[in-house]
Amino acid sequence: MKTRLLTIIAVGISFFFLTACNENGDVVEINSALDRVALVQTAVSAFPLDSIGIVRTRLTEAKDDIKWLALDSNVVFVKSDAKAVGDLALASRYLKDTPGRISGLVNEIGRCKTQLTGLKELIELSATLDAKGDTIDDVYLKKNLDIEIEAVNNLESALFETSRLIRLGLETDSASWASIDSLITEKKGLWARGIAGEDNVIRTHEE
Repeated sequence: MKTRLLTIIAVGISFFFLTACNENGDVVEINSALDRVALVQTAVSAFPLDSIGIVRTRLTEAKDDIKWLALDSNVVFVKSDAKAVGDLALASRYLKDTPGRISGLVNEIGRCKTQLTGLKELIELSATLDAKGDTIDDVYLKKNLDIEIEAVNNLESALFETSRLIRLGLETDSASWASIDSLITEKKGLWARGIAGEDNVIRTHEE
């Protein structure tokens, strides 16, 4: 009798857990998706925003310097300057959209959390209608869960791409800035000597 009772209890417990798993399968998937979103949020918060901002400003100023120096008749760029100029353009391109990308990630993190949490609440409350008055059934839940899981997939992909571009931008700047800065200093020297020479010519004519 005792053995039979234990068997019945074991079967009952197994049935309970199997039923609970079936009933809460969507909730488990939602919780997993929310964990993934939380990891993305942690990664975004770890971005070195101050360093990125400093580098972007420095690169922008350097590009502006190159532009006006290239237009000055006293300054000549030669073939050997191409590497530094190219590295400047490359680093700038990598970091160009960083603020917008990070802002987009932050917004999408919030949207994903809101949508997933709302979907989870509908399931836990056994709601039959959503805020728009649409009927909530298995088809509805699967459709909306698939949409949100895909959104989380896209969020992770966007994080990966943003991280990649930031890494490449900072690495390119770190490896190339000395030569970029040296080039600009050299060309500004040519510009300054040219201006000084023009001033001397003007003064000579005046005398």
